[in-house]
Amino acid sequence: MENIGYDGPILQARDLEKHFDQNTSLVDTLLRRDKPDVEAVDGVNFAIEENDSLAVIGESGCGKTTLLMTLMGLHDHTGGEVQFKGKPFRKFTKSDWKEYRRSVQVIFQDPFNSLDPKYTIEEALKEPLNIHNIGNKDQRVRDILNDVELQPAEQYLDRYPANLSGGEKQRVSIARALILEPDIVLADEPVSMLDVSTQASVLNMIKNLVDQMGVGLIYISHDLSTVSYVTEQINVMYLGRFVEKAPTEKLLDDPKHPYSQALIDAIPVPDPTVDRTRTEMSGSPRDPIGLGEGCRFRDRCPESMEICEVTPESREVDDGHYTACHLHYDHEAETEDAIASTVSADQPANSDAD
Repeated sequence: MENIGYDGPILQARDLEKHFDQNTSLVDTLLRRDKPDVEAVDGVNFAIEENDSLAVIGESGCGKTTLLMTLMGLHDHTGGEVQFKGKPFRKFTKSDWKEYRRSVQVIFQDPFNSLDPKYTIEEALKEPLNIHNIGNKDQRVRDILNDVELQPAEQYLDRYPANLSGGEKQRVSIARALILEPDIVLADEPVSMLDVSTQASVLNMIKNLVDQMGVGLIYISHDLSTVSYVTEQINVMYLGRFVEKAPTEKLLDDPKHPYSQALIDAIPVPDPTVDRTRTEMSGSPRDPIGLGEGCRFRDRCPESMEICEVTPESREVDDGHYTACHLHYDHEAETEDAIASTVSADQPANSDAD
């Protein structure tokens, strides 16, 4: 992949869209009735640098996994663009895709099904090295097992996945993702199927390893309580769109969008004596079909207004803190500016003919 002298973001999405066609019946086809698309991902923007980390947070069905699958290249994007080291997917050659597969690795959610039960741990870790013709395999395998705290490594080489606990399986999955020394790791809810007692140690290990190796991390989750362990920035997703972006601590301390506030209010507090306000959010997200204009959260939002029928733009409300919400617009000032601009445009230009 030609990227000599390139110093921009490693992975970048610009107005990224992934829409799916709905299944149509024979009657629909005969009557030429078109069904609206499923808007799984709709206008997503982000950029991740070397050794950067960001989270994509939202309820089930908001489009997080579809976004990850599109970034993996397993879904062709419908609109917008994904760039890797400045080169868009649409210009990738076969060799570009092979480099991309090595440079962007995935940690899957389910450690019980992400490993081949017929492979020993040594065989599972050597497989990506064989595919990409990388040498010094024995030493690499032992080093990465030690890195993910499966020690001593020799005790794990001949084991099969069935002989490991859930936490050990996920550590092997993490080792498999990192053994190729990738530029980016896509982590799809990597601890959601682990015991609570194991989650913190695995998250801390992921954070330490990506920091040591200088790897960029995109962390997909529905659980805001875990993101502070691993990411520097949070992107809150709702029905295919990012509704808020901010540094992790800033968003957790001072969320601006009502949806982000509701997610944070729903985080369990391990203290029965704490008096806390319950979230006012009710209902479930709509099906992402034919959503049209307007804020997509408006039918569940306790702060909903008439103006919410207009699609909000993402605005910077604080240093590095963006939200797409009409609560953070100065509508009166914008209306006055629009009127002044219209009046100015309607006035004839001064003439020097006199």
